[in-house]
Amino acid sequence: LDPEEAILQRSIQLEEVDSDVFLASADDLFRPLGARGVFGGQTICQTLHAAILSVPSAFAVHSFHGYFLLAGDAKRNIIFHVQRVRDGGSFATRSVEAKQRGKIIFMATVQFHRPEPSKGLDCHRARWIKVGPRHLAGDGRQPTVLFAHARVLPPDLGPTCPGRAPVGAASGVDPMEPVEFYWTRVSGRLSGNHSEIHLICLAYMSDMGMLSCAYAPFGGISAQHPSMLVSLDHSMWFHSTDFRADDWLLFQIRCVRAAGARILSVCRVWTQAGQLIFSCAQEGLARHAEPLR
Repeated sequence: LDPEEAILQRSIQLEEVDSDVFLASADDLFRPLGARGVFGGQTICQTLHAAILSVPSAFAVHSFHGYFLLAGDAKRNIIFHVQRVRDGGSFATRSVEAKQRGKIIFMATVQFHRPEPSKGLDCHRARWIKVGPRHLAGDGRQPTVLFAHARVLPPDLGPTCPGRAPVGAASGVDPMEPVEFYWTRVSGRLSGNHSEIHLICLAYMSDMGMLSCAYAPFGGISAQHPSMLVSLDHSMWFHSTDFRADDWLLFQIRCVRAAGARILSVCRVWTQAGQLIFSCAQEGLARHAEPLR
C-alpha cells in the first residue's frame, strides 16, 4: 500500500456483490472511542458511494437526505441495497438502505442532476477576503482527517473559536452565539482526479462536530458531558465539484434550534478561495443526566 495514500480512500470502498447491492467490509469500519456504533459519517459516505455507483457518470449528486435508525455494529459487514427510483433526462433518484442482520440501520434518498448552465444566475461566493489555514495543524482526533479550529476568520463570518470555545466575536456578533468554525481536510493524498471521491470524502467529514456548537454558550461540549448525543437525520446539498477534499476547507456550523432534547444545526463549507461548495443540516438527540450548568 502507498503510505501516503489517504486512509479514508481505502476505508470507504465498496464491493458489488449483486446488481445494485454493495458490501462494506467490517475490516474497514470505524467506531470512535466511546461511540455506540460505527461512525455516522462513514455510513453516510458509503451510502452515497453506493448510490453514485448506480448512476451514469454524466450525472452529479446534488442532494442527499438520510435517517439514522440503528447503531451500526463495527464487527459486522454492512450491506447497501440501491433502488433505482427514477431515471430521467435531467435528474436521477436513488433510494438506499444500509442493513445489518436483516435490519435497516440507515436509509437515504439521493438525487442526481445532469449539469447544465445557469445562464448568469450565480451568487455563491462569500464576500470576504481569502483566508488560509497555513498556521494550523491537525489535532489527531481521527486517523482519517486533519482537524483544526479556525483562529483567523474573515470579520463578517462570526466569532473565532479556538478549542471550540467562544473567545471573541466580530463586530455586532454575540460572542455566545452557538456557532463554530474549523478547517479540515482528508489526511493523506487522494489518488486520481475523479470528483466522486472528493464528494464522498466531504460527506464523511460533514458528520464531524455537527451537534457540539449548541454547547458553545454553555462553555463548550467538554464542560457539559451529555449522557447521549446521537445523530437522527442528515441532509446534504452539493453545490460544486470544483474542490479537493485533501485540501483545507473551512466549515461553519451553527445551531439554529436546541429544545426538547433535540439539536438542529446547519453547516456551510468554503474553499480557501471563498467558494461555497457544500451545505448540510443535521438533527440530533441530546440527553443529559443533570441540568446544564
